[in-house]
Amino acid sequence: MTDPDGYYIYDTVSDGTHRYFATLLPHDTGFKSGLPSEAIMGEFTNGLEELTPDAFTQNPLFIKFLAFVIGKHATECPGLIAEAQRQQNGFVYILDKRTPTPDGTVPPEDIIGGVEIANDEMIRFHGSPNYRILTDDGFMQLDGWLKDRLIDELLVVANDTGETQSE
Repeated sequence: MTDPDGYYIYDTVSDGTHRYFATLLPHDTGFKSGLPSEAIMGEFTNGLEELTPDAFTQNPLFIKFLAFVIGKHATECPGLIAEAQRQQNGFVYILDKRTPTPDGTVPPEDIIGGVEIANDEMIRFHGSPNYRILTDDGFMQLDGWLKDRLIDELLVVANDTGETQSE
């Protein structure tokens, strides 16, 4: 099953029990090479009839991997580069595109984190502990450039080639 935003739900069965995992990786990838833990955004705990935030347990490993990817690629992101040069010092916040108020007060669960800026240079990414993959406004929606980097890195882990966060 796939979501209109490009997310996939894997229905797995272990000892006769169904489990439903959300991921960015298509089924052909997951079924061919297995679904790495970093690729599992979270699990729907009440089956597919209840795809709500209350019935979703997000995976801390995915959140950690997302932070790793942002930290690794932030200095290449065109939008972040432009904002860092404009702002010069402080933080550039990365917001989930699903947020209903990007130019106003952003709910804490829609703030992915902030990139620390000093003298218009990006220093490091700080993830937000309040960020949620699924809210009442839907699944996470990343900037297209960032989503592409995340999928690329997840495919590296899925194919077990190249460098990962643990190396």
